[in-house]
This record gives sequence, C-alpha cells and structure tokens, in this order.
Amino acid sequence: MMTEIFMMLFMLLILFFKNNIFMIKNFISCLLMLMSVKLFMKYYFLINFCMISLNFGMSIYSYMMVILSMWIFSLIILFLNEKGNLLCLKMLLILLINLIMFFLSLQLFLFYFMFEFSLIMIFFIIIKWGKGEKCLEASYYMMFYTLFFSLPFLIFLFMVIFNMKVDLMMLLELKYFWMNNYFFFFMMSTFFVKIPIYMFHGWLLKAHVEAPVFGSMILASILLKLGTYGLLQMMLIFMFLFIKLKFYIIMLSLLGSVILSGVCLRQMDMKILVAYSSVVHMGILISSMLTFFKISVIGGYIIMVAHGLCSSGLFYLVNICYQETNSRLMLINKGMMNYIPKMGMMWFLFCTSNMSAPISLNLVGEVLLLIGLMMWMEYLMVLMILFCFLGVIYSLYLFCYLQHGEMNYYLKIKSNKMIDYIVLILHWLPLNLMFLNLLFF
Repeated sequence: MMTEIFMMLFMLLILFFKNNIFMIKNFISCLLMLMSVKLFMKYYFLINFCMISLNFGMSIYSYMMVILSMWIFSLIILFLNEKGNLLCLKMLLILLINLIMFFLSLQLFLFYFMFEFSLIMIFFIIIKWGKGEKCLEASYYMMFYTLFFSLPFLIFLFMVIFNMKVDLMMLLELKYFWMNNYFFFFMMSTFFVKIPIYMFHGWLLKAHVEAPVFGSMILASILLKLGTYGLLQMMLIFMFLFIKLKFYIIMLSLLGSVILSGVCLRQMDMKILVAYSSVVHMGILISSMLTFFKISVIGGYIIMVAHGLCSSGLFYLVNICYQETNSRLMLINKGMMNYIPKMGMMWFLFCTSNMSAPISLNLVGEVLLLIGLMMWMEYLMVLMILFCFLGVIYSLYLFCYLQHGEMNYYLKIKSNKMIDYIVLILHWLPLNLMFLNLLFF
C-alpha cells in the first residue's frame, strides 16, 4: 500500500513541471484509475491483518474506501478545465494522500490528525473556487461546527496517550473504557457532525451550495464517509458505551431521515435536494450499524460505497444544468429533456439508483440495513415504510420536475461535451455492476 502513496507523491512532483498541464492532468487521472483497478484485483483475496506496517494497515473496510477515493479523484481530475488548474491539481493530490493515510492509519493520534487535516483542505477549496457570494461564511460555518464538536475527542486522545502510553487502535479494543454518558455522546459528536446525522447537518447545506462542483463531489462521496468509517472504528473500541446509548441515537437518526425525506419534497434547489438526500441515507446507515448485527455492518459498508458513487454523479449532473442555465432552480431548468435527451437518460439512471431501484448497489445495501433494523426492533416497520416511500417520491420528483414540462424558449442550451458522458458512465458502471459479486463485501 505504501507503493500507492509514493506513486501519488511522484504525481505531485510532476506538477511542478508546467510544460503541458493538459497532458499531465490526463496522465495523473489515468494513473489513478489504473492504480484503483490494480488494488481491486491485487488484494481481492489477500485482505487480512498481516498487511500492517509501522503506522498503517489495511482491513476489509479501509480497502474499499481507498479504492473509492482514488476512483472519484481520478474522475474529478479528468474533467478539470485546462487553464488555471495547477494549484487545484496540487490541492487535490494532497487531499487524496491525506484521505488514504486516514483510511490506513492504525494509531489514534494519526487517525485524528488526518481526520481534521481534511477539513483544512476542503475549507481552502471552498474559499478559493467557491462560486457563491457566501463561500467564506459557509467555510467558517463548517470549520467551527467541526472543530467545536471535535474538542472532547481531542481531550480523550491526550488522556489515553498520557495514561496508557499507547494509542494503537487494535490494543485499545482490548481495553474497557468507562465515562459519563453525556461526555461520551459529546465525544462521538465529532463523527456525528462529519456524517452528518439529523440536528448536526446545518453546515452541510451551506458548504454544498457554496462549494465548486469537485468540492461537492469530494464532500458527498468521500468526506462524509470519514464520519461513518470513524464511527465504525469507535464502535469496536467503545462497544459497551454505545450499547447504552444506541436506542437514542437510532431513534434520532431514523426520525431525522423521515423528516428530511419530507423536506426534500419542498425543495426547488437541486443541489440542496441532493445534499438532503445524502443526510437521509447517512441517517438510515448509522441507525442500522448501531444495532451491532453483522448484516447491518455489511449493509452499511455497501451503502458507503454506493452512496459515494451515486451522490457524486448527481452533483455532477446538477453542475451540468447549472453551466447551461446559470441557475440551480428546478423551475428554470424544467423541460431539460427537450434540449438534451441523452442527458435525460443519465438523470433517470442516477435518480433510480438514488431511490435504490434494481440493479443498483443501493438496493442491496438498504435491504441489508432494513433487515438489521427489523431484527433489532419490529415496531420500526412503520418508520421504514415511510422512509422507503418518501425516498422513491423525492427521487421521482427531482427527475420528473426537471426533465418534463414546457420548454423555456429564452434558454439557449448547447450540446454537452463527450467528457461529461464519460465521467457519468464511469460513475454509473461500478454502481450497477458490483452487485454481480456480493461476496466481495
């Protein structure tokens, strides 16, 4: 795995040669794709705890997150404009190295450091390339939201290092921790904010609205998974403390998912609707994973991969409409099928994947999540029926309102570039072909 990290450092050095940025950009994108495919094939049968170096190691959960990160970043680098993107390429490669080191870290301090360092990178991306008027406000909102809730975890980290003289996460799993329930919930809010679950999601909407398209794609597909992956690691360390509080967290997440599904039906801004749908999916993911059933953890793992591909593709589609009409409102963008019929097909494919229709990976993941919740408490069936029904309704609402309707004759829409279709197809193919071998999960 260190080979891949050194390869990315080599890519970063290449960027200092400014002769042909376009060629360098395509070279880096293709190299990242090849590395992700190589990882997928090489370690398919070799994932075990022998793959451990000094501070880094790979498990079955970090393995797929690393591949997802490399795949999404390769697609982002592929569609970046040729002019003025040298600094952007450097920032993206540094952020990618940071994310891979986070997913592979075995030490708690390194884990926390990489977790917070990614916030600085996305903060800079939103300020530098954000197109909205309030990008500075959204960036500060996100930073202070995250830093405030991460302070209790930092206090716990120093207590562990000074008292136990070790911060290796595999050894901490053998230790029984006892602490006040309120402090523990506040400490885990570090990950609840990053996921985010209901009532901790205020920063996400502002950040998505003001972020550039590649910032939104990174934020939705990978940075939200930092919270779920971190919570999964903490579940192994603080299992007994989670068992005491899991009822309250599960009910908060489930009720929040149902409420925000209804809120999606009132949205006219496409980007906010897709951002709300991310919070809805993360809510059902966390509520099921905290039941501690193996089927729930596997379902959550599948949804982490599926949602990363689906939400990234949806944000890219929203950006395509925004480039043509300079508006994210569905009222202005309606009747888009009359202008770009082929793009209407891509909207249909991603909206059906977002509603967990066959044959997408979302269907498999949500079925496993719902089975885990039913095994834990049968009375949750009413909430789960509402969740599934509203999830289908707002996805169809997004597609029908946007693609159908009268034509706006004041709009002059050009045909899309081939690169748009390539990026969207490379999002959709893994999302709908990985169900062919579910034994991988």
